[in-house]
Amino acid sequence: MKRASSAPGPAVPTLARAWAGRLARSALGASVFGVVAASLDAGWATAGAGDDAAFQLATYLADIGVFAPVALVVGLLAGASAIVVDPSGPPSPATLVSALRVRAIGRPADIAAFVPLAVLAAFLWMTLCAHLARALLGLEAAPLLVGTAVAAGALGLGLIAGLAVLALTPPLRRALAKASDGRPACVDPAVTGGVALAIAAALFAFGVATGGVSGEGGFLGVYGIFKRPELDLRAPALLLVVALAAFLAPVAVRTARAPVALLAALLPLALTARAASALNAEPAVAQAIERGAPVGGKSLAVLRRLADRDGDRAAALFGGGDCDDSDARVHPLAEEILDNGVDDDCSGGDLTAAALAALAPAPKAAPSADARGSYAARLPADLNVVLVTVDTLRWDLGYAGNPRPVSPNLDGLAARSTVFERAYSLASYTGKSVGPMLIGKYGSETHRNWGHFNKFSEEDTFVAERLKRAGVRTMSVHGHRYFGSFGGLDRGFDVVDMSAAPPEGAPWDVDNKATSAALTDAALRLLGSADNTGGRFFLWVHYLDPHADYLRHDDVAGFGAASQRDLYDGEVAFTDRHIGRLLDAIAAAPYGGRTAIVVTSDHGEAFGEHKMFRHGFELWEELVRVPLVVHVPGAAPSRVSARRSLIDIAPTLLDLMRVPGPAEGAAASDFLSGASLLPDVFLAPGEQAQARDVLIDMPAGPYNDARRSFLRGDMKLTISGGARFELYDLASDPEERKNLWGTPAAKEIEPYYAAARARLREVHVTGPRK
Repeated sequence: MKRASSAPGPAVPTLARAWAGRLARSALGASVFGVVAASLDAGWATAGAGDDAAFQLATYLADIGVFAPVALVVGLLAGASAIVVDPSGPPSPATLVSALRVRAIGRPADIAAFVPLAVLAAFLWMTLCAHLARALLGLEAAPLLVGTAVAAGALGLGLIAGLAVLALTPPLRRALAKASDGRPACVDPAVTGGVALAIAAALFAFGVATGGVSGEGGFLGVYGIFKRPELDLRAPALLLVVALAAFLAPVAVRTARAPVALLAALLPLALTARAASALNAEPAVAQAIERGAPVGGKSLAVLRRLADRDGDRAAALFGGGDCDDSDARVHPLAEEILDNGVDDDCSGGDLTAAALAALAPAPKAAPSADARGSYAARLPADLNVVLVTVDTLRWDLGYAGNPRPVSPNLDGLAARSTVFERAYSLASYTGKSVGPMLIGKYGSETHRNWGHFNKFSEEDTFVAERLKRAGVRTMSVHGHRYFGSFGGLDRGFDVVDMSAAPPEGAPWDVDNKATSAALTDAALRLLGSADNTGGRFFLWVHYLDPHADYLRHDDVAGFGAASQRDLYDGEVAFTDRHIGRLLDAIAAAPYGGRTAIVVTSDHGEAFGEHKMFRHGFELWEELVRVPLVVHVPGAAPSRVSARRSLIDIAPTLLDLMRVPGPAEGAAASDFLSGASLLPDVFLAPGEQAQARDVLIDMPAGPYNDARRSFLRGDMKLTISGGARFELYDLASDPEERKNLWGTPAAKEIEPYYAAARARLREVHVTGPRK
């Protein structure tokens, strides 16, 4: 008797196996295109690096390694999305178009009319929402109210757009149906939808081309913001290419077996493993990826955080610089403890007290009695001081050689003052430069929060507090709320005039109003009151207009709008005009002959140098070299070529007003890290200013990694994250192009930096990145 044959097994893989195969093929597509995208990414990182083939190869290999995990994650997400879109089979452009046409069976004209109207309505809705947001963000209203209004307006516009599509679909359907007698494509939704997409793309391109960078230029001009040079869309563009490749790969490589596809997709991770160790020996490569690779730089930061075993925010892998990843007390940003036999900051060895004393003598905030006596008699006993700071003002003004007439009033002041030709801010953005400057401590020595706009606690004493305690009338005028009570920068001022600033609660990230005229008007009102100028006074005015967004001013001869630098120079000229009104009023006042004036900036601005626009993040010369003009009645005009730092501003202001700094026996947190500039102002004829080392100290924050630069003579050492070093000779390489780290010059300057760093009384603050 024959046994009955069993039923055959399933002829196709189970649904789960099919989906797993699709995911494996998506990963393969993402991995392959990830290598291509990483090559572009590395190309941007090495741009300007010269023809060093070994460096370029190392950067390409490392970038592919740090890009590979990102590509795999994007590939798996895109593959999962493709499964959601069509669980039955891998989608492709052809299948998607076919599905659209299938939906149109029986009602082709309806779908052919609805699809393009929906596309154009979506574009119109997006444009109207952009205009609505731009208008509402410019209002003087609370952020919550503005955000609610934008959301409600967008919802309302969406409902109107939807109703318009429904209303217009019948007449367009009839028109398309009539036209389809001779042209069947008129009722093909793929054709009509494609035409609508092309029209929307053309309108978008027209808006980008004709609009201004602040969204001005007509209805479509709002898209001009995409011309903003700091709006870097390379990373999303690369990831979009990888995602599309992953989305479509299951169709393109449907014959590839899933295990083989997965194995091939994982191969680039071998370069990830290589990069984990190789970048420790190739700091220049790690630095290039951090700064120049749109995707690789961000991926590298994530990989370092994942590799950090002891939670000290530094890793022993991927060039993180941690020399002991099992001890959270040892890392590149740790404080070096003298003579403890431990390399606390991973600088290469323990620093001794003897070496510290020999390499970096402690600076003196106050001049010696002999030095003070040499110029004290030349200072008016009732001297007043006006401090003018200009946000985002580069050092290269007219008096510094700029051929454009951007600063005639400041040039006039410079001609009768002491000009410090090589002055440096304390950081490259406001939140970490202005507060430390007015406290007189380096940024990492201040008691601050973990904000982008740092708040400073009462453990730090602002120079205005010292002056007020000495009986000086203190006043400040501002156009931004940060300089008020938010950050503590109002401490010590008898009067804080915020009449030029937006109201409390207005958004801080909107800069579309000129304030220089209102700031000068407010300062003149204060100076016009006998209550303020009847005795000795200190006035601080902070001008904002050179900060982006750059506006055009009809009442000032500008320099065109062909480039961002043209607009910026126009803003500088506009600000200079209103500073001139303030300077003229002081000169004409009864107290003018006994009023010192100090003019400087919080940081500079980049216009494509080192592939950067705007400011922050880095410490290149264009970002931290700033103007510094000190006008003291009775002092002869002069120029000081020795490098100086704005850490010296607070001691100088105190010295000008004969107010002592912290006394001996003061609290440990009460100190000044700089030295008075008056010995430079009152140099004897033919005498040269003494060279001093300069430290630029920008602690880490939610949007920036820690950066320091140490300048000794013409050599500039820049340290990123406490672990990656660059060295430039500013005498022969003022544009900071040739990195000398690893040469004998590095061995000469490194111990001096280590000693200067050990003298810092650091306050360590941490928090999450945003």
